[in-house]
Order: sequence, then structure tokens, then C-alpha cells
Amino acid sequence: MLIGDSIQTQVQSVEPLEENGEMLLKENNTAAIKLRHPYQILRTLPKDATPAQQDSAIQAAFQPEKIHYSNNPDTLRLPGQPLGKSLHDVSLPQYYKQTYFESDSLLHPEINGGRMGIAGDPVPYLVSNDTYLTGLLMIFLIGTILMVSRSMRFIVYQFKVFFYGGHQDSFEQKETAGEMNYQFILCFQTMVLVSLAFYYMLVDTSVDTYVLSDYELMGLFCLATLGCFSIKMIFSLWANWTFFSKRQISEFNHSELFLTALEGVMLLPIILLYTFFDAPLHFLLVSTIFVLFFVKLLVFYKSYCIFFQGKAYFLQFFLYFCTLEIAPLATLSGTLVLISQLLKITY
Repeated sequence: MLIGDSIQTQVQSVEPLEENGEMLLKENNTAAIKLRHPYQILRTLPKDATPAQQDSAIQAAFQPEKIHYSNNPDTLRLPGQPLGKSLHDVSLPQYYKQTYFESDSLLHPEINGGRMGIAGDPVPYLVSNDTYLTGLLMIFLIGTILMVSRSMRFIVYQFKVFFYGGHQDSFEQKETAGEMNYQFILCFQTMVLVSLAFYYMLVDTSVDTYVLSDYELMGLFCLATLGCFSIKMIFSLWANWTFFSKRQISEFNHSELFLTALEGVMLLPIILLYTFFDAPLHFLLVSTIFVLFFVKLLVFYKSYCIFFQGKAYFLQFFLYFCTLEIAPLATLSGTLVLISQLLKITY
């Protein structure tokens, strides 16, 4: 049993006495003890009493009661004075608010003075701050590294036989299914990167706003690029099947697929440098034009070696190359410029 329980039992068993207005407790016919202070309770305990026993003894001796405040009006006031205010009334008198600057609305925090100044310019859109496009570019980077590392044998072989021309044994080694899939994926990457480069060059050079959002505008550019590539491929297949042999068409298609995939690999570091390292716009413009010109130069060389080598058809070759290689690129540029002009908000 705790000491507090024993003290509570003893306190309940003693008789209350009145002596000089003080309550006394008589316990077991011993001397009267005044139980008015916790110090007196603690002195009655043994010296080795634990804190828990001391707390139990204090709680047993003292039983606090709930305080009930009076609801009657305060009558302790000077004659002729009004009733006192409630304790809950914390409003300040008017003379506390009257200051030298009372006519200045800026020095009254309780009064809403409105917004100070004007609204700032919104933060411009940046691809480097875009989570989705940043993730897409990272996927392109990791995928390109993996596909190039796994197709290194095929890439080395393509570079070796590229300058053979139209020999019969220049394309003996065929691609595997995985290498063909890698090339198609890189071709899709090429179309996305070309549309993204055009988006940078057309949008970042102006401060105009557009009807569509940035995602919708980029998607529309990608669809336009995909459409131009598809139309170019259809016309190229139709012209080649009309004028050239099956072997020449197969060799040229493999070479063009390889060059298109190579174009995507070369454009990727340019887009990454411009996006994440704040490269100047002329760097993107010059680098993109150089990559496109270099790839078209290789296509020019390969188409001449396969289709027109040893033939005095220079005019036909010039028309063939301009129609199937230069015209689609010019059409794509004009289409993207037209789309940006039509979707621009004019005031």
C-alpha cells in the first residue's frame, strides 16, 4: 500500500477541531498536526520515501476543487461610476489608437491597404525545369548509350562498307532483328529531336505567346515532323521502285536507315547541351544545320554510288536528290514556321 493511501485513510478517520480559526487533524491520540502546506506533509514521510510515494501523499492530503466564479455584477466601485467591463472585453479605448500618423493608412496593420506594387513577370518556360521533357531526354540518352554499345559490331561494319559503292558483296552481312529495332528507335528519336530543335529556334527567338500550351505545341511539331518523314519515305520508295533494281533499293534503304539513326545520335548531345548547360541559340542553330548538312552530304554520296555511278545522268541525279532529300526538309521548315504563325496570339 502506498503511503498516500495510508495518509488518506488516516485523514478520513480523524475528527476535525476548531482552534483559533485553523483546522486540526487528530490522529491516534497523538499531537495535532496542521495539514496546510505540502512541506508539512512531506516532513511526516520517512526520509527514504520515493518521489512516487511523496506525490501519492500530496494527492491524498489535498483535493483541489473546481473554482466557480460569480456571475453577479461588480459592486466594488466608486459611487457614481458606471459598471465595470467584462474580463473578456479587450478592446482598446479610442485615445489609445489616436496617434500622430492616424491619417496614414500604411501605419494601421489592422486595415487592409491592398497589394503594394505591381505583379511581377511570370517565370519563362524552360525545358530544363520541365520534369517530363527532362525525363524524356534522359531516356533518350540512356537508350542511345545502350543501343550503341550493343550494336558496336554492326556500326563498325557499316562504316567499313559505306565507301564501297554499289559492289555486289558490299552488303553481305545482314542486320539482326535487334539491330534493326535499334535503328528504328533511333529514327524515331531523330524525328523528336529535329522537332525539338525547330521548337527551340522558332519559339526562343521571339517573345510571342501561343494559343496552345508548350506540350501541345511540341506535340504538334512532332506530328508535323513525322508526317514529313512519312511522305518523304513514300515518295522515295515509289521513285526507287520505278527506276532502279531491287538490290540497289535494298542497299540504299539500309544505308539511309543507318544514316537517319546516326543523325539522331549526333543531334542528342547538341540538344542536351542547349537544354541543360545554357548554350547560346546560335550554337544550336549552327550545330543542327551542320548535322543535317553532313547527313545529307553522306546521302548524296551514297545515292550517287548506288544509283548513278558510271552513268552520265547528272541532271537526273540532281533532280532526284533535290526532290527526295532537300524538298522534304524545306517543306518541314516551312510547315513548322506556318504552324507557329497560325497559333501565335496577335493583339
